[in-house]
Amino acid sequence: MIGETILRDGIPIEKGVVLTTEFLDSNQELLTKYLNLWILYPDLLLDVLQDPDDAKHWHLQPYQRIALRAQMRYRYHFWTATRATSKSFCAYLGGFLKCVLLPNSNVFIASDVKGTVIKTAEAKFEEFYRHWPMLRNELATRQEDGKTGEKKSGNYYELNFKNGSKLTVVSKDTSRGLRATAGILEEAATISEEDYNEVLLPQLNVPRREVDGSLNPEEPVSTQTFITTAREKTVFMYGKLIECAVNAVLHPDSYFVWGVSYEIALKYGVINKQMLMDQRDSSTMSEESFARESLSVWSGNNKEAWLDSKRLNKRRTLLKCERKAQENPPNPNTFYIIGVSNVCPAIQ
Repeated sequence: MIGETILRDGIPIEKGVVLTTEFLDSNQELLTKYLNLWILYPDLLLDVLQDPDDAKHWHLQPYQRIALRAQMRYRYHFWTATRATSKSFCAYLGGFLKCVLLPNSNVFIASDVKGTVIKTAEAKFEEFYRHWPMLRNELATRQEDGKTGEKKSGNYYELNFKNGSKLTVVSKDTSRGLRATAGILEEAATISEEDYNEVLLPQLNVPRREVDGSLNPEEPVSTQTFITTAREKTVFMYGKLIECAVNAVLHPDSYFVWGVSYEIALKYGVINKQMLMDQRDSSTMSEESFARESLSVWSGNNKEAWLDSKRLNKRRTLLKCERKAQENPPNPNTFYIIGVSNVCPAIQ
């Protein structure tokens, strides 16, 4: 205690309220109401935790709130988004909040790129603590040295929480043998069929149990979150995307599939308009590359396609440019077919 200020784990408790068993029992209905609300709307919990002064300069955008809610509510969440739309930030934050709100959660974040996923995670976690300092207080304390429950190595990063949850960040090569209740696939399009089916998917065979050992029948089990930029349709994960999209129609309570183009990132100021225009106009960036990187359009053709899109595009070159119709065409039956593509729309 400092003067009249009561501290709990070094954090001042407003109005001197100390969480005791009697307090929790007498307010169980109210606390249950809020916990259920925050599980479905985790972004509202972040609004409560964020300092008002910080919120004046930075706050969650609407599409980021959608990402967090989808990750908590659906068993399968597939998000294709362009660069710089904070998809990694949202996915990591969603995994962190799942560990906080659901005791005994075991969440893994996996990537095909060694080391990169670890550095990304460290940067994202520090960003979380900067906007919501109280999140750091959810981490367990190691008994041997009194430090927060973090374990780090070159390809492994683990966070342990006070409520028994664990968040593990790994490259897919070092994840074999882990057991988890939820998984997040970073840049999912780079993960092969073998790695997904034989390394990552088998991890999700452990149901989360409540503190009393029971199972919650209303909770989505073995949840999977896929975040990625668009790639060629020939990759394995495009087939998974189509599978999820079909199931989103058949089982809308379990699947959430969406895509975000550059318009969203531009609207909320997370990307630079001039840089985007330079990329679009650059002679070294193809139309397909711009479509993948900035429009979230999966390009090419899948294995079952009848036509090869790359060969087709090579033959879509005008041999002669006619800027107006011929007044006396050699063939009186000549006609023009005009096609307009919206692959690269004007950048407003």
